[in-house]
Amino acid sequence: TGAFELRNGPLFIPGSGAANADTLRAMTVGLFFDYLGIRLNALRAEGKHIVLHWTFTDSRETYCLNLENSALTYRPERWSPTADASLTLARTTLDAINMAANPQQALMDAIQSGAIQVTGDPQKIYELFALFDTFSTKFNLIEP
Repeated sequence: TGAFELRNGPLFIPGSGAANADTLRAMTVGLFFDYLGIRLNALRAEGKHIVLHWTFTDSRETYCLNLENSALTYRPERWSPTADASLTLARTTLDAINMAANPQQALMDAIQSGAIQVTGDPQKIYELFALFDTFSTKFNLIEP
């Protein structure tokens, strides 16, 4: 790959990257939340505190996702009495949202269609998803 880059420029395969559909399906929910933590833009998240309960209907798993101090953490099977919102959805719905060209719009569409059931403040969910970065898979390996 390094020799190819020196001769032709950075290698870019459309649709390639760490978060393709097969990779997302293979991740556990905990690993998926870790992935979201990597995508979190810490500067934009500064000073924000969001707590969300997640219930996945297909895997029967529950999680508490917490954004605090510009870090995204989660705890399986834990609930917080101060949660901003609770989401009930299938894991496949979450995968589809994150594979969409515009995840924020896909999230809103899923909530409006009933694919995601929300109790509490849905604005907190939108606020969290607005804090994620999307990374380019086209970058130099050899030359800056």
